Amino acid sequence: MEKIECKSCSAIVDKELEFCSSCGDWLGLSLKDMEGKDSSQNEKIERTKRAPEQLLNKPLSTYGATPMPSRKEVPGMRAVVFLTVLIPAIALASYFYNSTIAEEVVEETQIIQQSTTSTTSTTVVSVLQKQYPISCSASSSYNSGDGWSCENLYDGDKPTWQDNSLACEDGWIEFNFAKELYIEFLVFQNVEDSKSFTRNHKVRDILITTGDSQFSLDKELENDNTSQWIDINATTSYLKIDILSAYPGEEISGSQPFDECAIQEITFYGRG
Repeated sequence: MEKIECKSCSAIVDKELEFCSSCGDWLGLSLKDMEGKDSSQNEKIERTKRAPEQLLNKPLSTYGATPMPSRKEVPGMRAVVFLTVLIPAIALASYFYNSTIAEEVVEETQIIQQSTTSTTSTTVVSVLQKQYPISCSASSSYNSGDGWSCENLYDGDKPTWQDNSLACEDGWIEFNFAKELYIEFLVFQNVEDSKSFTRNHKVRDILITTGDSQFSLDKELENDNTSQWIDINATTSYLKIDILSAYPGEEISGSQPFDECAIQEITFYGRG
């Protein structure tokens, strides 16, 4: 059987076919077919690129084309239908689930807050910040405390506490806070002015105690006028510092040392 080439898709098909079995385009008449026709015939040949209207109603398989698959034969259609139903169902279930969980979390949070409010605990949790005593007392104060009292120790200023010319001997300072709080550490500051620091007696060994009889802390301070940190980590509303020993005052530029024990500042940091 003679073959011809489709002008549209270049497929090789049978010459007897009127339409291409590959692309479905009309094959028309080849030049050789037109020359082979009897010239005496007045047959008019019209070339078109579309099949006659009456042929378009026939299945493509009539022209050698592969038949279109039915909806049942396409797995993708079933998947699309399935997802169209499944996704909204999942979203709706998720909404109700999250709403229920959120309500339960709120209820549990309220219960925990109520329980925390009604329960007394020695552990206080809050933001770390400076804690100021509401009162203090000392073993002695220079000039009966007029300008040299222990309150100078937490006023954030340079005036100092000085004992009554006792060179730190048997000295102590007590601090009281408005409520029980967790003290993480304190910062001990000797006199910053270098001349006064040198001439005054300076605290050396100390013993720190609180309202808890089980707590005590020994610490040896450096003989300098920089800030010195002391870890406390205790919950209390009362703290006492006993002075066990001291660095002596020294002569400077012909000026005799002072007899007083001096401290410029004691700053407390804690939570509560």
